[in-house]
Amino acid sequence: MSTGSLFLLQPLSGDIIEFNPETGERTSVVSGLGSHPDGIAIDVINKRIYWTNMGEHKEPDTLEFFQADGSVETANLDGSGRKRLVENGVFVTGKQLLHDSDNGHLYWCDREGMRVLRSNDDGSNLTVLIQTGLFPKDARDYTRHCVGIAIDLKNDFIYWTQKGPSKGGKGRIMRASLALPEGKTASTRQDIKPVMENLPEPIDLEFDFHNNLMYWTDRGDKLQGGNTLNCASVQNGEFTDHRILATGLDEGIGLAIDHPRGVIWITDLGGNLWQYKLNSDEPLQRIASFEPLTGIALG
Repeated sequence: MSTGSLFLLQPLSGDIIEFNPETGERTSVVSGLGSHPDGIAIDVINKRIYWTNMGEHKEPDTLEFFQADGSVETANLDGSGRKRLVENGVFVTGKQLLHDSDNGHLYWCDREGMRVLRSNDDGSNLTVLIQTGLFPKDARDYTRHCVGIAIDLKNDFIYWTQKGPSKGGKGRIMRASLALPEGKTASTRQDIKPVMENLPEPIDLEFDFHNNLMYWTDRGDKLQGGNTLNCASVQNGEFTDHRILATGLDEGIGLAIDHPRGVIWITDLGGNLWQYKLNSDEPLQRIASFEPLTGIALG
């Protein structure tokens, strides 16, 4: 059963914050994360948190500092029982994460590793689904970097963002089958298709399967449509009717659809928690301020 709380990642202090949007109460449920946490997902049924870590060596803009030290961790909703599911060295930079409760899977993107990965939610059976380049040889080609992720279980599609260079206008949202085609690998599969192109810098995705809508944040140049909340209709894997719903984000990152409240929650690196009211033309409303924020999940 949902708690109605929001779980927010503070990458600098290394905290997972539980925030009650009704009362404004905030509690650090996991601290001392380190390793720049970025993606977060909640298993409401089993009351567990999952998160990805980008790793320790991700700030200097020299490839020598980029090591394969991303990881995936989990804990109970109260912060107890913390353990590592996917160890350092398996992938490079963990980004957006989602939990498929129907099948007991975790999906996440590996930015500099240029991959989309899946595992069981205990970390076993790690599978590379998408490989857009080889690390470290291709890691400076930002058009290959995989960041945001969403799945459509009904139609067996996986979607991810390849954000492109910072504010470069070369971002894309890509689509492929959830299953690797027979006889193909993550790098040789031929069913990958761009569904949106020439975006400023698309980051995280959120699929509303109730209404066949895809939402995403974009942290690109605001004069070119970036730092926005976006939406498109999805039919049979094709995107139509792209709309910019709201502007004014400060390096937008995470988003979470909250159907019971009729809103989308959004986080940004400026430390803002925003609320966007669904089916409205109202601007974003700042709900609270924190340290810089990355991922967000509804508990």
